[in-house]
Amino acid sequence: MPRPISHSPQETAKIAQQIWADIQSFLGQKAIIIALGGELGSGKTTFTKALAHTMGIKDLVVSPTFTLHEEYDHFDHIDAWRVEDPSEIIALGLEKMIENKRVIVIEWAEKIKKEIDKFRSQAMIIWIKFEYGRAVSERLVSWHDLK
Repeated sequence: MPRPISHSPQETAKIAQQIWADIQSFLGQKAIIIALGGELGSGKTTFTKALAHTMGIKDLVVSPTFTLHEEYDHFDHIDAWRVEDPSEIIALGLEKMIENKRVIVIEWAEKIKKEIDKFRSQAMIIWIKFEYGRAVSERLVSWHDLK
């Protein structure tokens, strides 16, 4: 499992670019769920913004903490921070997003892991974890995918 260290938002963006280069060939073949976990401020939104930019999305990408979901061109951004019941994610239309073979980034995905895992046969699922490193700006990033 890769475990690069990021020392800045720019390095986190490079990790997002690397991951996208590895998976972009699946775009349109099946849904791609990028499930992000980690503590508050550990880099999830920074990664999401960088991924969207790498995908060519020109819109301003913000964390949908209060709306839970923001939709962009071929890209859905879900923030599960405030989710109390995993069925809330289904109510947002997750099944339709998967059916439409979209890229779906879910922050705080560990809160709805069982719901995400239900879609293993329909989507590529990549779990990415962000952890604080030793230095203030240091982040450890690890991931694995379920193709």
